[in-house]
Amino acid sequence: MAEPFYKSYLQGELSRRCERNPRYSVRAFARALDINDGALSQILSGKRIPAYRTAVRIIRALGLTPDEEQNFLASLAEKHRSRGLQRLNPIFREIQTKPKQQQIDLFRMAADWYHVAIGELTLTDEFQSDPAWIARELGISVIEAKMALERLVNHGYLKVEGGKYVRQAGQDRVFLGHSRTTPALRAFHRQLLEKAIHSLENDSPESRDFTGWTLAIDPDRLPEARNLIETFASNLCSFLCSGKQKKVYQLELCLYPLQTNQEKKP
Repeated sequence: MAEPFYKSYLQGELSRRCERNPRYSVRAFARALDINDGALSQILSGKRIPAYRTAVRIIRALGLTPDEEQNFLASLAEKHRSRGLQRLNPIFREIQTKPKQQQIDLFRMAADWYHVAIGELTLTDEFQSDPAWIARELGISVIEAKMALERLVNHGYLKVEGGKYVRQAGQDRVFLGHSRTTPALRAFHRQLLEKAIHSLENDSPESRDFTGWTLAIDPDRLPEARNLIETFASNLCSFLCSGKQKKVYQLELCLYPLQTNQEKKP
């Protein structure tokens, strides 16, 4: 009998992390998931079935896509039902077998960086409404470009006018600041950080800028620092966009702790 999706997914994720870091352990994985390491060991061995609250905590920590989340919960609900548990969470009784396509599309638009980039690309002087051209410019596949254009049109971000893709009136630039973190936003920033590494290694110094400071700070000032960063970024964006819009760039400002165990769990 095949392993339930939730169990095989966790086992696969642990294996991937161990491949990247041979010293990675179940205890470290449990800390990342914000659950007890003993409980995680039992879940991985099949001796325990995660409760709904535990499942939600795992899903948020891993940043699953809507499709993965649905499969995770559906396999968990099926496992609970097969055990004949009397106190089955009512939510498990209502879980659908497949997520709604609209939900998946909205997740992809928020999580995959090239959706926002295509919106900005339409503002450049040399933009071409050709998926193949867009794919070459952004370094993505033609299929990704076509699907992204379809999503952006279906959800009202772009429209087709005179055979060309143009931005809908009233659509502002997308600002992804210090609002509540979601799996989609984590995926978005993860992708852009990977592209920053690629730029650092492949683009000429004249075409990019990487500046950073290592500081001992007062964490109580972080809320004010976030507001200052937002104001600075907004002013810089206005300055950069006031000239001729020829190329699409990504502006990322990061402020994060270098020390470990910033928030110790009780």
